[in-house]
Amino acid sequence: MTSMIYSLLCRSLRHHLRPALAMAAITVTVSTTDTNGADTQSTYPTLRRHARYWLDDGSLIVRAQDDIYKVHRTLLDRHSKILASLRPSSNDTNNNQQIVDGLVVVHIPDELEVRSEDFEALLEHLYHDAPINDSSSFPKVASVLRASSKDQLDFPAIHTLARNRLEEMFPSGPEVSFTSEHAEEALTLAVKHDIPSIRKALYYSIATHSHDHDADSTDPSAPRRPKLSPDLSARCNALLEKLISHFTPILFTVATANHMACTDVLAEKWMPLVIQSALDDNGLCRPLETLERIIAIDWAAEGLCADCVRDKTEEWRGEQRDIWERMDEWLR
Repeated sequence: MTSMIYSLLCRSLRHHLRPALAMAAITVTVSTTDTNGADTQSTYPTLRRHARYWLDDGSLIVRAQDDIYKVHRTLLDRHSKILASLRPSSNDTNNNQQIVDGLVVVHIPDELEVRSEDFEALLEHLYHDAPINDSSSFPKVASVLRASSKDQLDFPAIHTLARNRLEEMFPSGPEVSFTSEHAEEALTLAVKHDIPSIRKALYYSIATHSHDHDADSTDPSAPRRPKLSPDLSARCNALLEKLISHFTPILFTVATANHMACTDVLAEKWMPLVIQSALDDNGLCRPLETLERIIAIDWAAEGLCADCVRDKTEEWRGEQRDIWERMDEWLR
C-alpha cells in the first residue's frame, strides 16, 4: 500500500511539473552487454526520459521511437500479449541490450509504427490519468485506437472502447452536420480498422467540402490537415461527381404541389429561395444540406397550404434517404 501511495504521489508531482519537465532531448547513458558478455557503456543523445511516465517504482523501461518510459511490467503485460512477448530473455547475451537504471530497455519494433504520442495516450488511459470516455477528444481517441490495435500493441478491450468512442463522434445516417476538422484522419482510421458505420458520413463530408479544404491549404494560418491516400482521395472525388450528377436535375427542377395555387407559389419562390441560395454557397455539391435547408424554409409563410407543406417535406426527406442509400453503390 505504501509503494502504491508513493507511486501515485510521484505521478501527481510529475503531472503538475510537466511544463517544466517537457520532453527535451537529453543524453542517456546506458549499459550494454556485447556478444562476448562484456559490459560496456554507450550514450544515446536523442533518447528522452518521458516527463510524466518515468515512475520511480517502475519495473519496465519501454522505448517508443526516441522516448523511453519507466512503467509497471505487470500492468502492460496483463493487457497486451505483444508487449509481454517483447520481454527480453535474461539469458540472451548474443545481442546488445540497452540497460537504464538497471533495467533492460524493451524497444517497441519500428515496424509496428507506434508513435510516442500514441503510446503516451495509451498510458494515460491505463494509469487513469486521462481515460477514454464520452468527453475524450478526437486526437486522444485516435492515438489510443492506433496504439491498441492488432497491428500495433494489441490491447483488445481498450481498442474496442476507443472504437466505440470514435463511432459516437460521427453520424451513421444522413444527418451529416458535424465538424469536418478531423474527417480525413477519421476516414483513414475507419477504413484501416474496418469501422463501416461511420465511413459513409466521412466520405460524404470530405467529398462535399473539398473546396473548403483547398482554401485551407492556401491559408498559412490554417492548421495543416492530414492528406488522404491516393485511393481514398480518388474515391472522394468520384463520389462528388456522382452526387452532383444526381442532384443537379433535382435542384434545377421547380417543385410541384398537389394544388395549383401551391404549385404557383413554388414556381415563384424556387429561384430566389432555393436555386440562388444553393449557388451562393456550393449547395449543389452538398445535396443533403441543401435539402435540409429547403425543408427548413417556412413554406407556410410563403403561401403553401399545410397539406402541401407536409407532402413536400416528406418528399424532400425521401430525397435525402435516396441519396444516402445510393452512396453504397457509388462508393463500391
